Amino acid sequence: MGDLERADVRRNRERITEAALAVFRERGIRAEIREVSERAGLGIATIYRYFTSKDELVMETVRDKLVETMAEIRQLYELSDPLIALKQILIQELELVEYLGGLSEALNSQPPRALVEDLREEWEEFRAAEPFELLIRRAVELGMLKKDLDVPVAAAMLSGLVVKRNWTPLLSQRTPTDLAESAFAFFLRASGNAPPDSQLNK
Repeated sequence: MGDLERADVRRNRERITEAALAVFRERGIRAEIREVSERAGLGIATIYRYFTSKDELVMETVRDKLVETMAEIRQLYELSDPLIALKQILIQELELVEYLGGLSEALNSQPPRALVEDLREEWEEFRAAEPFELLIRRAVELGMLKKDLDVPVAAAMLSGLVVKRNWTPLLSQRTPTDLAESAFAFFLRASGNAPPDSQLNK
């Protein structure tokens, strides 16, 4: 394969994945390959030349962003202030929800088989409350949140922000950071405020 042919292949793949992300964000997983084809300006046969199924195309559109987000979240576990880490994780996950658009809810209810098989760890971690529970428990131990706080319930509340459909429309009106900060303020008022020297606003 010559340089020109390789460049053509690369451009076609980029056109397809960019069109697919736009279509899937708007229509969710129910969108058809035909819609991607029309958006990309390429024939359906060309789409299938690069991707064997819609599942594979969906996975291609989310893989890099999902893996990147999970890596960034794992790094936040190491922060000395668990409340800063909690808020940053909330921002990261809401940014992912915004990126996925209509795919977010669809993937939570019925993820493509290819995604489940190839990105199981990343997707399950995105859907789970464990990162929140780990950090909330640490904040309780440090005296930053109420000692009698029901940690699993508090973790489920925060993690619910990224999987419940009623939060998605708010992302069309606010940035993920603004929404995360507003929601986190409510969480702190209910769970016990951070000490005065907290760096939450940094």
